Amino acid sequence: MGLKNSHDFEFFIEKFAKFADVYEYIRHAETTYAEETKYVYYNAQVNFTLQPQLLLASVCYEDSWPVIIEKINLVARFIDLLIISRVINYRSVDYSTIKNYIFTVSKDIRMTDIPTLKQKLKQQYINLEFDPKSALTNLRLNSFTKKYIKNILARITGYIEDQIGVASNYCNYMNTKTKNPFEIEHIITDHYEWFTTEYSDQDDFKRWRNSIGALLLIHKSINASLNDAKYDYKLKKYCSNEGNIYSESLGDLAYQNNPKFMKFIADNNLGFKSYASFGKHEITERIAVLTDLVKLVWNDNLFQ
Repeated sequence: MGLKNSHDFEFFIEKFAKFADVYEYIRHAETTYAEETKYVYYNAQVNFTLQPQLLLASVCYEDSWPVIIEKINLVARFIDLLIISRVINYRSVDYSTIKNYIFTVSKDIRMTDIPTLKQKLKQQYINLEFDPKSALTNLRLNSFTKKYIKNILARITGYIEDQIGVASNYCNYMNTKTKNPFEIEHIITDHYEWFTTEYSDQDDFKRWRNSIGALLLIHKSINASLNDAKYDYKLKKYCSNEGNIYSESLGDLAYQNNPKFMKFIADNNLGFKSYASFGKHEITERIAVLTDLVKLVWNDNLFQ
C-alpha cells in the first residue's frame, strides 16, 4: 500500500474516512427518496446490489461534495438505463450474471472528471442499444418480470403526475410494507370463456392478458374486489379516486376539465385515449403510448 511514514498513514485514514462517508451517503440514498439522488433510490427498489461499487468508481478523493453528488447521480442514471434495457428483453441483472460487465464499466469510469464521465457513460449507453419499441411489444408479466414491470408502471405513472403538477406517488406505488399496497392489475379479467371470439386459445389469451399494455397499478384491496369483474365495472373503479392518472386515462373523465394532462399529451404527442372496451387493438395502442412514455422517462439527456 506504500505506507512508509506517519504522514502516509494519516493520509490513508483521511481518504478511507471520506470514501466511507460517500458509501454511507449512497446507502442512505438507496433507502430514502431525495430528488437529487432519485436514481440511486430507483435502482435500489429493484434490488440492484452492485450499485455502490459502480457509484464509487468515478469518485476521487479530491472531489468536492457537489461534484461527488453529481457523479453519483450520473452513474446511477446509467444504472437505471442499464437495468431497463436488459429486463425488458428478459435479461437478468443479478450479481452472477452481470458482475463482469459491471467490473469493466467500473474500470472505464474510474476517477474521471465530470465531462469525461458523461462521455464514457454516453458511449456505454449507446452500447446498450436500448430499443423500447420492439422490446415492450413482447414484454409480459411473469415471475421474472413482475418486480420490473411494477417499477416501470410506477415510474411512468409518477412521471405523468409530476409533469401535470400532482405530487409523484412513486414511493407509495413501490411500498410493499403498508396495509394496502399497490399491486399489478390485469385490465382483462381471467375468464377466457368470455373472450373466445377474440382469442384463438388459452395461450393466446394469456399472452395478451399479461402484456404490459394490459396492466395497471391499483391498491391491493381494489385489485381483490375486481377479480371477476368485467371491463365496464373495472373502468368505473379506475376512473374514481381509487385509481391514478394512468388508470384514469382509460376513461373519458381524464380528458375533461384536465388542461394540464391535455397539455402534457399534446406537448409530447402521446396517443392517450379512452376506451369503452378493451381487447387486442386497445392493448396494442396502449403499448405504443407506453413506449413513448418510457422514452420520456429513460433517456440519455443527463449525459449531454
